[in-house]
Amino acid sequence: MGALLALLLLTAGFYWKLTISREWTFLEGPDLANVVRPWLDFEAREFHAGRFPLWDPYEWAGHTLIGQVQPGITNPLNWILFAMPLRDGHIPVTTLHWYWVLIHWLGAVFCYALCRDLQAGYTASLLGGSVFALAGFLGHTDWPQILMTAIWIPLILLFFARVARGRTPASSASLCGAALGMAFLSGHHVVPTFTAVLVGAMWLVYIALGWSGTGLPACLALHVRFALPERQARRPVPPTARWGHAALFAAVWLLVSAVQVLPAIEYAKQSLRWAGAPEPLRWGQPVPYDVHAQYSLGWPSVGGIVLPGISLHANPHVGFVAVALALAALWYRRRQPLVRWFALVALGGLLLALGKDFPPYWLIYRFVPMVEKAREPAMAIVLAQAGIAVLAALGADVWRCAWRRGWVGLLALGLFLGEAVYDAPRLARFDRPGSYTAMIHGQADIAEFLKAQPGWFRVDFDDSDVPYNFGNLYGIEQFGGVGSSLPVRTHRLLGNAETPRLFGIRYRVARKPSDPAQEEVFRSRSGLAVYRDPRIAEPLWTWHDAPCGAPDRLRVVSRQPEVFVVEADMACPGLVVAGDSYYPGWRARVDGERRPVQELDAVRAVRSGAGRHTIEFRYRPASVYWGFGLTLLGFSMVAFFCLRK
Repeated sequence: MGALLALLLLTAGFYWKLTISREWTFLEGPDLANVVRPWLDFEAREFHAGRFPLWDPYEWAGHTLIGQVQPGITNPLNWILFAMPLRDGHIPVTTLHWYWVLIHWLGAVFCYALCRDLQAGYTASLLGGSVFALAGFLGHTDWPQILMTAIWIPLILLFFARVARGRTPASSASLCGAALGMAFLSGHHVVPTFTAVLVGAMWLVYIALGWSGTGLPACLALHVRFALPERQARRPVPPTARWGHAALFAAVWLLVSAVQVLPAIEYAKQSLRWAGAPEPLRWGQPVPYDVHAQYSLGWPSVGGIVLPGISLHANPHVGFVAVALALAALWYRRRQPLVRWFALVALGGLLLALGKDFPPYWLIYRFVPMVEKAREPAMAIVLAQAGIAVLAALGADVWRCAWRRGWVGLLALGLFLGEAVYDAPRLARFDRPGSYTAMIHGQADIAEFLKAQPGWFRVDFDDSDVPYNFGNLYGIEQFGGVGSSLPVRTHRLLGNAETPRLFGIRYRVARKPSDPAQEEVFRSRSGLAVYRDPRIAEPLWTWHDAPCGAPDRLRVVSRQPEVFVVEADMACPGLVVAGDSYYPGWRARVDGERRPVQELDAVRAVRSGAGRHTIEFRYRPASVYWGFGLTLLGFSMVAFFCLRK
């Protein structure tokens, strides 16, 4: 508990501009302000409404949320954020700041636990946790969905090391797989993908060579209350058992991650992705190797591991103190298997991050499944930094044992913190010119006006004046949105003359209208105007195979993100068409009877007979339900292997 508190104080103090000051923020980056903050706001509002947000109705006339992965809806740690009190329908900025800081604290705690499990002393383990969480990639990355995936790396390595040491190998293998599965649930695919590549290579080494014991000096074991005793250093595990441990790890990993991975694959097959290639890519088209080369760390950035300010696409800096201590561990404890393992972690992460400058990387890109989708190899540097953090903790204990002075670890921690503060991340001020926060506050009156308008409609925003996802932030349906992917069906309709009618795009927010028929109905204090197109009705109509002699009447009864209820009075049998994006997973019932949802011009339709009917559309994707069942199975396997001992 003392270590948890010490790491909390270190982390909160290091990021004092967020925890104490009210002038600075991490939310001023374009992606954070335009995409991430609106996502989090929408998810939090849904949680407070008692709904689990699988579908986002506020972008592009409806968009799967869980399939996009980055919103991180399957990450249980995010649910704590979503449950926090809201202010005027938004997550308070102070809450978001502490959310970001506590992600770093949790990364420090996990790395501290890893160092303690490897029998590093208390102060040395505090140093290891601080190196991992406050410097380099974790310390300088803004995106919380990427940070969330990286903090699981120490736990993955902790349980792998237990397997290799022969410490309850079956339960440790299952926990190792569960930790990697949690990384895939947490919001971004790049870091977990490269983690899987490196850990997979380590499993192959373990299968081939096994483990020969801990080989720890006795002076370290005296300071560890719950570390692995020397008597547990075992004979090499038979190859068949090692294969079994690896298979258990892989099975649990794939099962635990299924609730996120299956909807993501389903969405990827339905969408286009902008990944840096000249043209958007479909599912069967790999991200070109040139894109991986562009986002590689490269040899010139390797010096940035020691010297601050040298980085490309990812910050490699951990500082002179951490590197010197890691080298001391490599030299003085080079015969110990655990030191060799974490040297492998540090070297493997660095080589993956080098990308194009590491020639075998092309083979990994070409032959390892899904690596081509992870277009930013520079992010793999966080694996190297995890290895360096552990080696630095072990190196600090080398000097403490040699000098027999307890203050050596404190001195190393203090020197490292001095380096980290010098290279601390550059946060932005709220009052900077062109502040996104000021822009959002200045356009809040537009949201108030649009919410007061009757009927069901959508809004088109000029993205040069409203670059952020306005719809998610304020709960207003828009045809548009910022993101790196888009369903193919929706993309085909961009620029089509019938698109405004299909989706009910009645309003436009811009400095000037896009059509002479649009009339100004409101002007914001920010200078933007709201234009209304009187020709656009609600995107709800009927379609008949043959002419019908009487009109049909339709009425919206209820509209929620994943449930849409319509009352239809049909003069003749036909299709009831709703101007929402067609996507697999939508189900329909007419008067309680299941009917298939049909696609008509990229929107949803259901067949209905003559007379009055209640039609209900619900988003119930099989990929999510199957994935949830598999994830429960994965956690059940973990519980079985952990409890049977």
